[in-house]
Amino acid sequence: MKNHLEVIGLLPQQDAFGNNIFDCYHSGNHLLGYEIEERDDGRFILYGDSNAYFEPYKEWTSIQRVFSSKISGNILDIGCGAGKHSLYFQNKGNNVYAMDNSPLAIEICKKLGIRNTLLCDVENFHRANLEMKFDSILFWGNNLGLLQNRSFFIYFFKLLENFSHKNTEIFLESMSPYGNGFQDEDTISYVRNNKSRHRLGGQMHVRVRYKKFVTPWTDYLFVSIKELKELLSLTNWKIKDIVEDEISHQYISSVIRK
Repeated sequence: MKNHLEVIGLLPQQDAFGNNIFDCYHSGNHLLGYEIEERDDGRFILYGDSNAYFEPYKEWTSIQRVFSSKISGNILDIGCGAGKHSLYFQNKGNNVYAMDNSPLAIEICKKLGIRNTLLCDVENFHRANLEMKFDSILFWGNNLGLLQNRSFFIYFFKLLENFSHKNTEIFLESMSPYGNGFQDEDTISYVRNNKSRHRLGGQMHVRVRYKKFVTPWTDYLFVSIKELKELLSLTNWKIKDIVEDEISHQYISSVIRK
């Protein structure tokens, strides 16, 4: 049974992610795409790793492979992209909902055979008509960033109580904004400026471009493990386990109810 729900998504001219994924899929060349991240201090970063949206399990990061055996049951994949994680867990027999705010990304998920999709952004997730509790909730691929800032992080974890039960695990992937991945001079200054304004250091105000498509400006959040613990202390959730990747300097934390 297929269940494709729509709440709200990006407008066609805003769907930079989706058009990148769409072009890579239909060209058959997953190395074709790119994304340009524009930060509000004027810095641009070119990402040419669109193939990451389609990676098979053997090419996932080591920390994703470690945690994959812990994920089961009813699964919500938030920020699913082209659905590589959703499809893998669906093929293992799990009931998976793939959620993204990109209409074209959701279209590719459907083409790949993902049975349950949800077109929605995190700001409107409270409007989703999902009458179920999830056993596992994924924020993989640095998708902890979708939680934007301190107040929205706290709000969203409170909201997730309505879609979870006492044994639900949430899997958050991020990287520290004070680590090796953030050591260029502009970013060090940006992080320092954030702190002086009482923002989280890794609260990046960005938009993404692909061809003529550009997303709206939004905060995208990176937090250290210490900051994650501090944020969770303001919620009804706590860390169960953390694994770090020495190569990518990313980490995944599993989070459970207190």
